[in-house]
Amino acid sequence: MEAKPTTSRIGKNETNASLSPWLKTVLKNKDKDKDPRDKDPRAVRCRGRPWICNQGSPPFRMQCCKNRCVDITSHVNHCGACLIRCPFTWQCCSGLCRNININPIHCGRCFNRCPFGVPCLFGLCGYAWPLLPRRPDPFKPRPPKPYPPHPWPRPPKGYEPPAVA
Repeated sequence: MEAKPTTSRIGKNETNASLSPWLKTVLKNKDKDKDPRDKDPRAVRCRGRPWICNQGSPPFRMQCCKNRCVDITSHVNHCGACLIRCPFTWQCCSGLCRNININPIHCGRCFNRCPFGVPCLFGLCGYAWPLLPRRPDPFKPRPPKPYPPHPWPRPPKGYEPPAVA
């Protein structure tokens, strides 16, 4: 008996039994995965009325960027002002882009200070620290040998210089 291939089309209201359990869960929960800030009236629709982003007293941390209220002191895509994007692996700390991989004042996250003299490498204070002591350099320049080796030949024993009159 030969197996005949069957093709079926899935309509809007039909389900396919061959969907994976993961895909079924994703399709069922697709509305639940939305950003909860979208329900905040200040998070959306601020174009034309940017004052709705202002909270508390000046200086205001929130600003209307691309029709959304964003915190310009910590948002990576709006750092310090709208559409100022921090480079990859950098983070927005107080409105300035910082390299948190090597900055000892912002090591791994904003305002995470490393102890004095300890470097920040790969976002970790003192990674691979202490370093091994350096070996002496074999090609280090040395002071020149005195030339000539003896500045003057030694006078023979018992020689006394002539008296000056």
